[in-house]
Amino acid sequence: MAPGIPFAAGLAVVTALTSLCDVQTGLKWPNDVLAGGRKLAGILSEVEPGSASSGQVAIALGLGLNISVDAFPDDVAATSLHLLTDHPPTAATLLAAWLDALADRLAILESAGLAPVLNEWRSRAVGLGDRVTVSGPGGSFEGTAVDVGDDGALLVETGGKVRRVLAGDVHLGGTSVS
Repeated sequence: MAPGIPFAAGLAVVTALTSLCDVQTGLKWPNDVLAGGRKLAGILSEVEPGSASSGQVAIALGLGLNISVDAFPDDVAATSLHLLTDHPPTAATLLAAWLDALADRLAILESAGLAPVLNEWRSRAVGLGDRVTVSGPGGSFEGTAVDVGDDGALLVETGGKVRRVLAGDVHLGGTSVS
């Protein structure tokens, strides 16, 4: 279930934004929320060290969503919710909607596994089929994001081979959205 949490969390943000203010968004692997090609939100999920020793994995989950940011540095491709809708919801309203949608996705993960969550995520994906630059622990490389594997890994074709990306920053089409 743990690999599915970032995907479930991203889908929950999309659901909350659609239901509250009809803002159209997409998901960049694995858990950035984009609107109009600009980053609106990012999700951090981190496995807590030592939690697996008890037989269960604890995951810290955080959401950063730009609700009312008037300006971003020139080199940051981001946007703010107040620029996308006339009446953005409050942070409390957004949080409640996100948590409700997250609970629904987590129930799906527990009952049906990762496949249905990944299928829904693919339907909202931004960047699949596009050129990407991946920066990670093993260095950087360029290729075409072709899909997401059954375990949530980003599959990137480069040099006639498909590389599996489990962690790292993915930049779409040479832009620096991470």
